[in-house]
Amino acid sequence: MAKESKKEKEVPEMTAAEARKYRQDKYKAKAPEMSDEQKREAFRLHWAQEKSKYGKSKDLEEILWLHLKAIKMDTPEKFEAGIKHFGLSKLGN
Repeated sequence: MAKESKKEKEVPEMTAAEARKYRQDKYKAKAPEMSDEQKREAFRLHWAQEKSKYGKSKDLEEILWLHLKAIKMDTPEKFEAGIKHFGLSKLGN
């Protein structure tokens, strides 16, 4: 009898088109991973634009990069938070 109750609870089979749509709806695209070189270059460009807002020179770039890597904030969307974690704040804030 247990087998009968399992069969009753089974979902009806999907057509090929329904199955394809179901799989597409479940799929979530992931952004491609950046290599370490790409992350480093992105930070170099970010710091070149932002260093004057912090009142710091280019000499601090390497130290900041090592800090960002150590705290795993080495992706472009986390640069600002990582710099803040380092203890720097923008001038006028």
